[in-house]
Amino acid sequence: MQKRIEEMFDKMYPMTEGLKKKAYETWMEEFREKHKEILKEIIESVEKAQEREEKALEIAAVFADAVESKFSKRGRISARKQVDINCFMIYYIFPAILLTQSDYAVMMADAIRDTWKVRFKNSSHLEYTDYNTIHGSFNEKIFGMF
Repeated sequence: MQKRIEEMFDKMYPMTEGLKKKAYETWMEEFREKHKEILKEIIESVEKAQEREEKALEIAAVFADAVESKFSKRGRISARKQVDINCFMIYYIFPAILLTQSDYAVMMADAIRDTWKVRFKNSSHLEYTDYNTIHGSFNEKIFGMF
């Protein structure tokens, strides 16, 4: 599971640079299609577990391990890179989990957020929102010019 979670971050930089509404729609659709199996596995693992909160925290720890494995240099992730990772989490990971529409999606997102805040420096204020809120925050036009 960890390796497939690491792969979720492969296109982090192109997916977060210069985001506009249409680009976000396209990137999110591609992201969800490419990673639908791991998203399904994560949610089903929580759904099938007897101790769901414990399972969600276990998966959240795997998420954190995957990020450390992929981005850490000499045991650390730079502050700038952590901000980039956090943005990617907010724009893609959390909304993709919530878009599964599972009864346990919020529990999973909460577990990842809470683990993240403890595990990573510069992440103590990390929160998440859903796809529709982010998508709705993009402006189609500014003063009718763009």
